Amino acid sequence: MSRPPFEERQQELNPHRQEERDHAADMAYSQLRQRGVRVTGEEAALDLAALVEAVERFENAVSALGGDRMTNSPDSTQPDDPRLVLPTRRDDEGVRDYVRRIDRATEELGASS
Repeated sequence: MSRPPFEERQQELNPHRQEERDHAADMAYSQLRQRGVRVTGEEAALDLAALVEAVERFENAVSALGGDRMTNSPDSTQPDDPRLVLPTRRDDEGVRDYVRRIDRATEELGASS
């Protein structure tokens, strides 16, 4: 598959571009997995970035309410408050739908404060 002209030009300007993008994706996957987020490894780069940002917004909302991410993590058996647990990604759920669900949960936390 050929790259768009912009990408070809960027690759010419920076021959390590793809390597850097792969590294950034690996870092994002690692961060998400450490937070208990199920990812497949097949997510598009823009979707992956949106997912990381949504998770960070949710975590910031939890912190603003004084919640502890360790006791309210997705693998907690007895969270302090179930509302403070990051929603679990469904097996059949695409990244964009999951991001929207995380954003709704984040908005609900803001409304309940």
